[in-house]
Amino acid sequence: ALGTLLAALLSVGMIFGTGIVDKVRSTVQQLTPPTTDVHQTVQMGIYALTGGNIQAIADLEGKTLGIMETVDREEAEQVLDEISRKLNSPLQVKAFTSFAEVVQALYDDDIQAAILEENFLSVLSSISGFSDVAQRVHKVSEYRAERPTVPAAIPGESAATTAADPTDSTRSSRSWTIVKDKTRPGIETDPTEATSLTEEITQTQATPAPTTQPPEGPVGTAPPPTQAPVAWNIDVPAGQEGRVFTVYISGLDTRGGGLADRGNSDVNILAAVNMNTKQILLINTPRDYYVAFPTVGGTDKLTHAGYYGVHASMAALRNLYGVSPQYYVRLGFDGLKAFINALGGVNVYSAYTFDERGYSFTQGNNAMDGDKALIFARARYTVPGGDRGRGQNQMALVRAMMQKLSSLSTWSNFNQILDSLGGLISTTIPYDTIAAFSQSVLNGDGWNVASYSVDGSNGMTYSFSIGTSAFVIYPNYGTVSYAQSLVRRLYNGEYVSP
Repeated sequence: ALGTLLAALLSVGMIFGTGIVDKVRSTVQQLTPPTTDVHQTVQMGIYALTGGNIQAIADLEGKTLGIMETVDREEAEQVLDEISRKLNSPLQVKAFTSFAEVVQALYDDDIQAAILEENFLSVLSSISGFSDVAQRVHKVSEYRAERPTVPAAIPGESAATTAADPTDSTRSSRSWTIVKDKTRPGIETDPTEATSLTEEITQTQATPAPTTQPPEGPVGTAPPPTQAPVAWNIDVPAGQEGRVFTVYISGLDTRGGGLADRGNSDVNILAAVNMNTKQILLINTPRDYYVAFPTVGGTDKLTHAGYYGVHASMAALRNLYGVSPQYYVRLGFDGLKAFINALGGVNVYSAYTFDERGYSFTQGNNAMDGDKALIFARARYTVPGGDRGRGQNQMALVRAMMQKLSSLSTWSNFNQILDSLGGLISTTIPYDTIAAFSQSVLNGDGWNVASYSVDGSNGMTYSFSIGTSAFVIYPNYGTVSYAQSLVRRLYNGEYVSP
């Protein structure tokens, strides 16, 4: 969706002058996540209970700290190495599967402090039982850690770096140890004796390479929830790199300005694009879809993958469908509202008549400003199918935005549109790809947008991310297989119409 937006902007720049082109190029550069050649800086915080006796690093003497078992493991270890140098006695450390478990252990005095990436606290506040976390927990200190910018290969390899190899020469000089907790299975007893968590994840999450072609045809019935899908690899045809690709569109549950690095991903759409046939296929995956997280380890509802970063969400979808998104677009609630308002509103087709939060929507076309469009995209309990209906609404909104963008009458306020994107949207779509889009728009090429939503059955199961049971949708792998066949056909140049 964002690629189409900037493409159309660039087309207008070609018409009205190079000054606009320069502004578009500058906007694209601002929307691209900043990285260094090797590492990015991550802000890590040391947290303790508010009103407790830990107010400074010196107060950690003789205390037990909690860290994440896999996610941000290396970053937490960097902080442990740093603060242990300032203390007289070795630190005791416990590792936990989820950040919710870390904070709960803090509440229960199982640990006296926790080391977490700073965005986790804001994410946790939206989870039942942790809404007051900002009042109950305070930051003792903060440190900057280095994280590799290149995501791990997926599926099967962990992007979350784990404890250093036991042969690491620095291991013997560390003045902290991970202590065994018999009530929490799977936690390491000592870093020097630990089995590589990366190996464990690889063994349990990797999908064997298929030796035959995947089944195609009509949507089937749901197998038992324990049956894992087969992620048949869907590769870009030889020589079509940059012409055939997939974009992951992530709509984040973030408000209050800016775009957090992590958070609930309430919108999870794969946009498969074929520049040759001028077609886009939108595949919607419900936020509650119960899927494997290859870069984290374990299985959880898809929305929680956003807690661990955009690459965790992309890995989960690749593991499910077998198609690798080349790019992503991340958009928060504030960004969506600002963008639609800058467009002058959109006209969205609703498949249902329903009321939601003071707004009425009728079956058919509905004029919407940013606030109304956000309510429409988030409606869940008042639309048929719940999360499934919400996914259909979200894809209808994407189509409406693209239709509005295709009209040059929109561009009377293009400066406002460009300005609305700053700090609220992030993308890795390269400028050259946007330029190719723009040329197609300028030539008057007609683009077709098709859409499909996978389905499943409702259930309740344990969520390792929040440490409690949660509502999930067990995948109907027949619909997943059908979605795979649609992407494969689009990639091969066929016209698809679900």
